[in-house]
Amino acid sequence: MINSWDIGSIRGIKLRVHWTFLLLPLWIFASAVSSGTGLAPALTNVLFVFAIFGCVLLHELGHAFAAQQFGIATRDITLLPIGGVAALERIPRVPLQELWIASAGPLVNVVIATIIFAIQIISGPAISPAAQFFTQLMIANLILVLFNLIPAFPMDGGRILRSLLAFQLPYAKATAIAARTGQLCAVGLGLFGLFSGQLMMLLVALFVYFAARSENRMVQHQDSVHGSSQSAEPPSPSSRGFSWGRENNFRNDGGVPSSLSIQSVAVWLTNQRRDHCQIVESGRVIGEVTRSQLTAAICRGLGGVPVSRLVAAY
Repeated sequence: MINSWDIGSIRGIKLRVHWTFLLLPLWIFASAVSSGTGLAPALTNVLFVFAIFGCVLLHELGHAFAAQQFGIATRDITLLPIGGVAALERIPRVPLQELWIASAGPLVNVVIATIIFAIQIISGPAISPAAQFFTQLMIANLILVLFNLIPAFPMDGGRILRSLLAFQLPYAKATAIAARTGQLCAVGLGLFGLFSGQLMMLLVALFVYFAARSENRMVQHQDSVHGSSQSAEPPSPSSRGFSWGRENNFRNDGGVPSSLSIQSVAVWLTNQRRDHCQIVESGRVIGEVTRSQLTAAICRGLGGVPVSRLVAAY
């Protein structure tokens, strides 16, 4: 992700922090100092923020490790002010796999909260600052669980709902139902934010609403491209559903303009019975792509983006 810093890696998964993440602890610190609570409470608040995001990181690693069990790699995990993002190479269409991967993150937070609760029970009641700190951290983890289980994309609850529906329904139909459910949840959150005066809740509602629509459109487009809403693994680019056009944009020597879409290039390769081609920009070759790379990109919903992006990715 652009403007992100690498902070390490775990089991081949790059860990990154987006620069905007730093704005959150700075804002928390400044707010505490300006309210007159003192330096020590301000630093405690900042430490609490980092503790929460440590739990968020473990949440995302839960998704990543679960995905690895099914041969799905995670390119990186990026921490943002609004949470974490685990960039899986693909979202599985096998219901049981998606159910396990989506559930793994909230389960991590349940385990963290349970461990803290068990330690407090064993150590007995305490009113020390440390005890209060961990009590608040336990509550924060439970809130993370409840929030992520909202049945709306991109939260885990939306993917859990889709996977459960997909046990009985085609994947595309399950996605459509889950997306509509998520949009209804977004409307509810938006109305709550509007009448309660909580602007942040209203922004979250807008984000959830458009994320649900985007997820649904992507899956419906993939199914129209692949020609089958039942297939768990996408067929080759020669399948029905590809739109064909602009053939005269391709060069006789096999060079492909970098501005053309990944989908168009995949169709051209199929029709020409070629396995790879060079990508040309401003009269010079900037790279080469193969049919398998194009197919993988289309499966990730990138069929409409310029092929130059795929060259940069590889």
